[in-house]
Amino acid sequence: MHIRFHVGGPAIHPVAAQAERIASWLGPDYQTSIVADSAAFADLDTVDLLVLMGMYWPGMNADWAGNMTYTPIEEPAKSNFLRYAHAQRPLVIHHGAIGCYTDWPEFGDTLGVTWGVKRASHSPFVPHRIRVDAQPHPITAGVADFDIVDELYHSLRIDATRQPKHLLWGSWEGGEHPLLTTLEASPRSGKTVFNALGHNMQSFDPPAMARIWQNSIAWLLS
Repeated sequence: MHIRFHVGGPAIHPVAAQAERIASWLGPDYQTSIVADSAAFADLDTVDLLVLMGMYWPGMNADWAGNMTYTPIEEPAKSNFLRYAHAQRPLVIHHGAIGCYTDWPEFGDTLGVTWGVKRASHSPFVPHRIRVDAQPHPITAGVADFDIVDELYHSLRIDATRQPKHLLWGSWEGGEHPLLTTLEASPRSGKTVFNALGHNMQSFDPPAMARIWQNSIAWLLS
């Protein structure tokens, strides 16, 4: 099985190193490739699972983002991505990828989860207790409630037509917020896992994170 990781963006999200960590958690049955920006959408016919981790958007020239230059995604890459998605092939969406290519709304619509700048936010990067939902699911098999140092995304836009199932929860400012969600396939996208956890390498330290990634990939490719 070939897993393609789409990486890149601000250094605050060290997604290339995170992709390498995830690859180290997988067994010999998996081949991985780690590719930056829209080049990750080339030759997707050879890919069994696309993992979106990169974060490129018009505002990445801000000081806090590292004064990076944004290059809009070009039509061939758009077509390659949409061909993969419309064939209902599986996707993992990780953390900041929901804020990627925001000048191309079809990208977010295809994912089924978007940041939504007028409503979404996140907690500070502090310790949190993560609760596993009571409903059993293969992705959370063998996972108990755990502690993590991370930022908790909340108030995201999630496509309700895709029967979202929320498998992990975190508390912030008096609310319970979903942090791991599955989405059923739709005519324009395949079965999807959205994992909101994983701001930096420290956030990948809890042993539960390895099990969640292993289970997510196995579930999507089963």
